[in-house]
Amino acid sequence: MNTDLTAGTPWKILLKYILPLFGSAVFQQLYTLADTVIAGRFAGQTALTAIGASNAIVNILMAIALGANAGCAVLASRYFGAKDNRKVKSVVFTALIAFSVLSGVLLVAGVLSCRAILSALNTPSWAMTESVTYLNIYYFGLPFLILYNLGTGIFSALGDSKTPFIFLVISSVTNIVLDYFMVQPWGVAGVAWATFIAQGAACVLTLVFVLKRTFGLRSEEKPAVFSFSLLKFLIFVPVILQNSFVSVGNLIIQVKINEFANIQGEGITSGFTAGFKLLVFCTTCFCTCANGLTNYVSQNFGAHRFKRIKEGFRATLVISTIMTAVFFLASFLFAEPLVRLFMPGDEDIALALSTGAEYIRIASPFFFAVNVKVVADGTVRGCNGNVGFMVSTFTDLILRVAFVFILTPFLGFAGVGWAWAVGWTLGTAVALGFYFGIPCLRKKNMSRYDESGNLLSAENFEGQQIK
Repeated sequence: MNTDLTAGTPWKILLKYILPLFGSAVFQQLYTLADTVIAGRFAGQTALTAIGASNAIVNILMAIALGANAGCAVLASRYFGAKDNRKVKSVVFTALIAFSVLSGVLLVAGVLSCRAILSALNTPSWAMTESVTYLNIYYFGLPFLILYNLGTGIFSALGDSKTPFIFLVISSVTNIVLDYFMVQPWGVAGVAWATFIAQGAACVLTLVFVLKRTFGLRSEEKPAVFSFSLLKFLIFVPVILQNSFVSVGNLIIQVKINEFANIQGEGITSGFTAGFKLLVFCTTCFCTCANGLTNYVSQNFGAHRFKRIKEGFRATLVISTIMTAVFFLASFLFAEPLVRLFMPGDEDIALALSTGAEYIRIASPFFFAVNVKVVADGTVRGCNGNVGFMVSTFTDLILRVAFVFILTPFLGFAGVGWAWAVGWTLGTAVALGFYFGIPCLRKKNMSRYDESGNLLSAENFEGQQIK
């Protein structure tokens, strides 16, 4: 079912729209959490280290997938809000073709360069073979990952967050069950193949229903099957650049983590892997509120209903702050038990336990800063403020990477957690600056619309639109 986000009480429609997105984020994170927990408990710390060593590369691949999601969602939702179904169809067809080709190229390049990249990251020798195995299988599932995320982005643009959630629940449960049965005979390879199968199932289901929904949109004119003018917005979308830049930064940080591990032991990498996975789980879940807001903002931006954008920002901030508080309390108070979930019961895990818990306790209080940042970023992105969105993210990432290398000589591993805190806090300040500078939210532009956010005149307004 397609949903018009330009009508109705903002907080009610956002809550109804965001909750399935939140559920989808939880289950999508269960993919990677299940891999890590089951590998750690049943295959040992070396398997956990192997997955952790691969994470920095996997995150770059995920960045591209999320970029496909966001690029298609923002563009399609803007045209959907403007009631231009022909352009919506063109966006969908162009995105499917472009990202299918891109995923194939990345698959080949990834398999050929896998071992060389892991070596450049100072991957511990005892985990190299399993890291290569895990990563190569992951590359083969890359088309599924990218096209699935592209499909969910299309659903979100049409205001439907429930359908992809149902598919993801089925896929996540399948992944967890397969993980359990495949890890014992095949180790890390079994975990990777379980994810491959589950992602493939989710991808096929999503694309079948996406195409059915797309062909069901009525348009008087025939849509373009492939549009180069739309392609530049899909491929050059700032979310791909942002997520890739963040992932490259994490890649650099992983080098530092591996240096600690080579000196102090594999407990450092296994502990950091567990802590980082939990941190990503938390931040990704409340980031979905911002992603939902972006589609809401984009539809209203396309319909010139700017007053609803401010109302949506405030409503989303309240919803996401409540979620953030829950994640903070759970992670801070139960850091050790949560990290222990990833650890085998028959090995010395003291170093891993202290490393993971310390990292979580330093970084988790700053969830509240991240929450404000991503909600502000989501609004800016939905209003086509691409430059501001990238600048706030790059500021955060550059500071995090820099402070890892500045603080760790003095604070040891704790410097990694404090580097995250500094980057998040300063990045939030920059994001708020760009939010308050959004042209279409200035009073002189908003005054052209009535109290319900309905357009009173068709005169030009400040702010760029994609034609």
